[in-house]
Amino acid sequence: MEVFALSLTLALIAVSLLLTIFFFKRRSDGGETNLPPGSFGWPIMGETIEFLFGKPENFVGDRMKKYSSDIFKTKILGEKTAVICGPNGHKFLFSNEQKLFTVFRPHPMQRLFRSYKTSAAAPPPAQAPPAVTDETKVIRQPGFLKPEALARFLGGMDAITQQQLKIHLEGKDQIKAFPLSKTITLTLSCRFFMGIDHPERIARLVNHFDDITVGMHSIITNIPGTIFYKATKAAAAIRKELLEVIKEKKAAMATGAPMQDILSHMIVATDPAGKFMPEAEVADKIMGLVVAGYSTVATTIAFLMKYVGEAPEIYNKIRKGNHNF
Repeated sequence: MEVFALSLTLALIAVSLLLTIFFFKRRSDGGETNLPPGSFGWPIMGETIEFLFGKPENFVGDRMKKYSSDIFKTKILGEKTAVICGPNGHKFLFSNEQKLFTVFRPHPMQRLFRSYKTSAAAPPPAQAPPAVTDETKVIRQPGFLKPEALARFLGGMDAITQQQLKIHLEGKDQIKAFPLSKTITLTLSCRFFMGIDHPERIARLVNHFDDITVGMHSIITNIPGTIFYKATKAAAAIRKELLEVIKEKKAAMATGAPMQDILSHMIVATDPAGKFMPEAEVADKIMGLVVAGYSTVATTIAFLMKYVGEAPEIYNKIRKGNHNF
């Protein structure tokens, strides 16, 4: 239990230090000069087959060895993509956000998390895309998203984690780490993003979030039986639940309930014209936030438990509270 509780705290730090991949779309001006080494693969499909049906770590590792350990180009899911690897590349990337890089969401993600746009009656005339900061301003605005403010939630996170551990571990000799990690991560996200404290409500959402996580990196084929179709159905189910949560939150706020979560701030936030965000947009943005912090953190926790369990000397130091590793 002690290892799991500690791993949840460490995961929030470790997830930003692990070797990750950041995909961004190159906005081409018509030429393809000064591109990183690599290959776009087959026409249309690119290297999608190798990426989806092989091991992602091998896909990346093989190309890092063949082309560059820092960056290489490829084509995945119809998108010409640059893959940035290693801590130096990540530092360069995130220190130049909104300068040299802008956020680009692959088309499967746009379809899953932007239903409020695709359901519009008629699209507006083509125009320059709005600044990315306009779209994310509402999410970043609340003061409690700052690192120093987030520290206030550590006590609550620890209490919820301990509670979940008692529920799922007591009286059992064995437990599957990854499913438990997902349940605890989703419980924390629902509590601090939306103020949801109903375990049964959260349990209903776990499988849906799993389907969305897989569907975000799939080929857009909305036919029964396909991964994307399953993800679309899961997103619709979550969106329906979130719309109910939003209505409940509005009713609670009308009675004077405090605004202590991101959902409350999104409900009352207005654009420069003084208009409130439509409920469908709020639901999609909240769903995106929860998904972003769900699978990655849960996976990190599970792997941390695995590696600590395979290293008795580290495990014993953790139990003794010795952090001199």
